[in-house]
Amino acid sequence: MLLERESELQTLHDLFADVSTSGGRVVLIRGEAGIGKSALVRSFVESVASSAHVYVGFCDDLQTPQPFGPLWDIAQDGGDLRRALQDRDRQEVMLALYDLLSGSLRPNVIVIEDTQWSDEATLDAIKYVGRRIGRTNGLVLLTYRDEEVDFENPLRTVLGALPSESVERLELGGLSRAAVAEIVASSGLDPDEVLEATQGNPFFVTEMALTLGNEVSSSVRDSVMARVGKLSILAREMLRHMSVIPERTTREELAGLMGSAENHLAECERLGLLDVGLETVAFRHALIRRAIEASLTNTESIAIHRALLDVLSEQTDPARLVHHARGANDVDRLIDVAPRAAKAAADVGGHREASSHYRTLEPYMDRMPAQERARLLVDWARIEYYMADVEATGILDKAIDLYREQEPSRELARALTLAVAVNEAHARIPTAESCAREAIQLLEPSGPSADLAEALSRYADLLLHQGEGLIADGVVERTIAMGEETGNELAQIRALTVKGMLAYVRSEPGGMGIVEQARRRAETSRYRFEETMALRGAAYVAQELNDIDLQRDYAQRARDTAIRYELPLLETEAKAVHADALMRRGEWTAADDLATETLGSHANADVHFLRILGLLRMRTGRSGSGEYLARAWDVAEKSTEVDYLQHVAAGLVEEMWVRGKVDPEMTIRFRELVHRGIKYEFPWLAGWLAFWLWRIGELEDTPEGIPEPHVQVMRGEVSQAAAFWEGRGMPYERAAALSCGDTAQRLEALEILDSLGADAVAAQLRKALRDEGVALPRGKSRSTREHLAGLTARQAEVLQLLGEDLTNPEVADRLFLSPRTVENHVSAILAKLDSTTREEAVEKAHLEGLL
Repeated sequence: MLLERESELQTLHDLFADVSTSGGRVVLIRGEAGIGKSALVRSFVESVASSAHVYVGFCDDLQTPQPFGPLWDIAQDGGDLRRALQDRDRQEVMLALYDLLSGSLRPNVIVIEDTQWSDEATLDAIKYVGRRIGRTNGLVLLTYRDEEVDFENPLRTVLGALPSESVERLELGGLSRAAVAEIVASSGLDPDEVLEATQGNPFFVTEMALTLGNEVSSSVRDSVMARVGKLSILAREMLRHMSVIPERTTREELAGLMGSAENHLAECERLGLLDVGLETVAFRHALIRRAIEASLTNTESIAIHRALLDVLSEQTDPARLVHHARGANDVDRLIDVAPRAAKAAADVGGHREASSHYRTLEPYMDRMPAQERARLLVDWARIEYYMADVEATGILDKAIDLYREQEPSRELARALTLAVAVNEAHARIPTAESCAREAIQLLEPSGPSADLAEALSRYADLLLHQGEGLIADGVVERTIAMGEETGNELAQIRALTVKGMLAYVRSEPGGMGIVEQARRRAETSRYRFEETMALRGAAYVAQELNDIDLQRDYAQRARDTAIRYELPLLETEAKAVHADALMRRGEWTAADDLATETLGSHANADVHFLRILGLLRMRTGRSGSGEYLARAWDVAEKSTEVDYLQHVAAGLVEEMWVRGKVDPEMTIRFRELVHRGIKYEFPWLAGWLAFWLWRIGELEDTPEGIPEPHVQVMRGEVSQAAAFWEGRGMPYERAAALSCGDTAQRLEALEILDSLGADAVAAQLRKALRDEGVALPRGKSRSTREHLAGLTARQAEVLQLLGEDLTNPEVADRLFLSPRTVENHVSAILAKLDSTTREEAVEKAHLEGLL
């Protein structure tokens, strides 16, 4: 009986009717446990089953879920999806799922129940099809318990990333008194008392009605157990065994546990406790399972988990075996199956699940032989590295310490090789250099090998980012030759990426083609991290050479690829390069939004986000720019990477010019940094830093080796420099050049600065022109420009919710953001509205008609 869901059911039917003409939709069906999400979906699916292809999958409450868990249910009938799942081909799985939605003339409906328990790979697939759903003739129905989707649940990020025009949200509430009265009519219960006790939750109401007013009916556990008490002893025993299995189980497994179970299944089905299929069995509701599981003593629970371990074969999904090994307190079995579960998850890109398995195993690693423990720690550190987790360094340090307690070995060299990348990612450059040299020294005496090629490839990448291009050249050629000799394709791909980046920076022909060759080889060999690294590397070098179109294109490709393969480290770095491209294109609002959204995700990328936010605040005259740039400088200094240092130094000198306050000690360091940048093949960054040092009067001679546009400005050839920046599509740089010219050129610069909203920079230029007696046109008022364009779309949403007096956590919940991101947006709103408190910002917004 489906009560008071007519409106939601009609919405589903309307969406279903429109898919053939308007494209597919994702429908998010949220509500607390027992509110009737599954009942609504079941009623809809039954009504369209004759006119649509329907696929249903279930997410299970495993401590660490199986990769692509619900898709295995969807793929029971075989086909391309099942083959892709069996091959553990992540990309093919997503393509096959998309084909299910679009590969038929009939409408297609995919249901995924309890999405709050989704594994990482499934979330990836949901994101993939969700972003393309409008090109299909299908519906994707996702049910989830909103009380379990907290700020840390990755489902929030996925839902927030889906295109709003393709998403329909249905939030189910409790039943009315009339509906409650209808359900309990034959039980003799007082509807008002039932409504008060259950808040209209259909499951709770039904349970109270079934127990006929028993005093314990207000407790779901007791309510369920009252119904269980009506079963035969063997049927109750079967349910007790099933209760520790948080997923559908097979009749075969039940037979192994209980012998013949057919009669017991029929009993449980009649009382509404189980859903019994042809091959599998599941509890009608997760609350039923949890209630029965909660009735077990600790001793009983352990015994049942042990019995299940005896029944399950070694071919069972290892994540399932880990779950029961934990429940059985069987440490030996856990040590055996957890590494396999971690590897299985990692093989399909389920890095979050792999990490969870390693964390489960961590307390017992000291029971393992030192060599095996060290090997597992290395594998774990690699996963945390992909996840951009700073813990990767500590985990890897432990592995290296274990290897050092033994004779020097290839395993130690391999750990040190990984440590090069891990330490570089977390700004521990001296440690990374030390690890690279030690790994190579350990391996070189044995002659050419795949391991040595690997170590050399990591070292070449480190040298590139340290600006040691000339040294990197020799290491790259040696790596490629040794990689070919030993068959190490991965090392060759990394070396080719470095080679192409160096060639492109030096304006040598074919540089970007070499990077693309590396990317294609990585894609063919399924080296997902290196494929994304090649794209990110191409974006970096395009940024250095001010090729903004190429920078933005590669940054977007790197970002999308990182998202597809669930590589947060590279996703964040790609977003940083993309935000820089947006800023230099003059799309300051979009750059501000992206930097604000992503700030705090990873230390190295934060250098760029802090720099961008500092520059935008400084140029527009908003408060807080000095704090952002100072924080960026701290991170850059720790990294010691020349490009980071030059980026931030240029921002700091530009701020000195805007504020009219020069720090002589810092400028001495910055002049030295200009020469380092030229030496280390970062001439464009060195040129931009030199330009601002020249503007504040701290650079007497034009440094040899900086690019021509900067030289042209310093020798008075402003028109040529401005034309160059115009051709590159960089309006602020063009305005900066024009502001050094004659009166007409400076007036042109003023117009550009006004259009960008660069109030503070424009104010300096206006003052200089007024001092010369130049009559100035009236610019747009800041309030008009700021309020129309200064707030990003996301910040406007946040401001609207602040106007509703919502707290940051409440805003985060409404917009599917993290509290950290909301805090960043609130800070930006306060700065843009010149307010010191939320209340003041809301008041100003009301006065300006923004709310």
